[in-house]
Amino acid sequence: MTDIIIEKNNESYVQLHCNEEINHEINNLFSAFAAGYRFNPRYVNRLWDGRVRVYSPITQLLPIGLVSNLMKWCDSKKYTYKMDFFDDFTDEIDKDELRETINGYVKKFDVRDYQFKAVYEALTNKKGILLSCTGSGKSLMIYCIFRYLLEKKKLKHLLLIVPNTSLVEQMYTDFIDYGWDNIEESVELLYSGKKPTYRLPVLISTWQSLQTQDKSFFERYDCVLVDECQQSKANVLSKILKASFNAEYKIGTTGTLPKELSDQLIINSVIGNVIFELKSSQLIDEGYLSKMSVAGIFLKYPDEFIAENKNRTYQEEVKMVEEYEKRNDVLKFIIDHSKPTDNMLVLLTHKAHLQSTIEYLKKLYPDRNISEISGDIKTKARENIRTGIENEEGSIIVATYKTMSAGINIPKLHSVVLYSNSKSRIQVLQSIGRGLRLHKTKNKVIIYDIIDDLSYKTRTGKTKKNYCMQHYDERLEFYKEQNFPVITINRNI
Repeated sequence: MTDIIIEKNNESYVQLHCNEEINHEINNLFSAFAAGYRFNPRYVNRLWDGRVRVYSPITQLLPIGLVSNLMKWCDSKKYTYKMDFFDDFTDEIDKDELRETINGYVKKFDVRDYQFKAVYEALTNKKGILLSCTGSGKSLMIYCIFRYLLEKKKLKHLLLIVPNTSLVEQMYTDFIDYGWDNIEESVELLYSGKKPTYRLPVLISTWQSLQTQDKSFFERYDCVLVDECQQSKANVLSKILKASFNAEYKIGTTGTLPKELSDQLIINSVIGNVIFELKSSQLIDEGYLSKMSVAGIFLKYPDEFIAENKNRTYQEEVKMVEEYEKRNDVLKFIIDHSKPTDNMLVLLTHKAHLQSTIEYLKKLYPDRNISEISGDIKTKARENIRTGIENEEGSIIVATYKTMSAGINIPKLHSVVLYSNSKSRIQVLQSIGRGLRLHKTKNKVIIYDIIDDLSYKTRTGKTKKNYCMQHYDERLEFYKEQNFPVITINRNI
């Protein structure tokens, strides 16, 4: 007797049939403790066990992205299973024919071997994640996938979801640059201020712009591709992917996936597992990305200031260092030790900090072009800043992590300053990626990591690290993981 029968419900779910004991095991298999669950009031009040679950033991519906995980688990447990739709998961494509077809789509660039492999894996596996580092040309991969599905597979409705409005415009521009003639006949855009007809085969939008659509809206799509798919853990984006019942192709691209098992579980459930992987260090070694190094600048605060503020909460500490006037001197130090023709990106978290930093820089360097990119700046203006820097020298962009950490392409950057504290692996690594693209005016990019050192000695002689120092220790692990060279500098302020 077969232990588990797996039936395809649609392109989002499979229906399982198994006994109660196995059903319980599967429920536990596809669950994981949520990040920070111990501090959740529902967990504290014993209203929740702290686990994220993606399988329903009542309906026995399993997200289709986890079917391969289920099969591996069955093999390990010696459970027998029956599934009659193996062929639905893969497509046989002749590699030589695909390469010739793709080269015909791309007119101004050479398709690199790893880009071809990523496109091949996406088209043959139909569902899954292309884990490809920042600067690897994911937009070219997406372009080739869409052109092939439209022309060769005759798909009628394709949806590309990007994380912000700037990327909607950038992706459209990239497609034109790659060689999509008469793009206006095939592609339209949806975001604030842009209203499509919904009659063209390809729609590029953000999940924020799509969240008001009825579930039935997504049933039309044969393919849903999510750029920066690490955001698929977000409730809205996850719902969109689940509602895309008829999307035979569900592909995600990203440079960095979260480490938390619960987040990975959610992403894998709606898209699938990693089917292609490429790290920054490989492309740096092969000469496709700029050489780089991280310069960690430790800002040592006065002893009396540390003594007065050593019992601050994390939020208080961040606010305090951002408002500390002498802290801006480190920007002067960096700029004065850089070439006057170098372009710089300064990344921050909070709006007030961004505005005070811009005021400081404009006062100190009145002859430099200092631009702001934040949520307050309209999409077109952001795009003009991004593309305009190609013709500028000595420009400084002051931006929020939120608007710049995902996908924004600015090759002519010579340094990136991480000016606000962060311990988010995805945010840090993607922010670094903004400077890794090659440009004829640079042979290396410097990532300046600003660390606020308010550590002090306890009565027992042990060093007590403040929050910002502790978070740097976590960032240092990210750098080691990616094989990024790190140097450190100490400065008193």
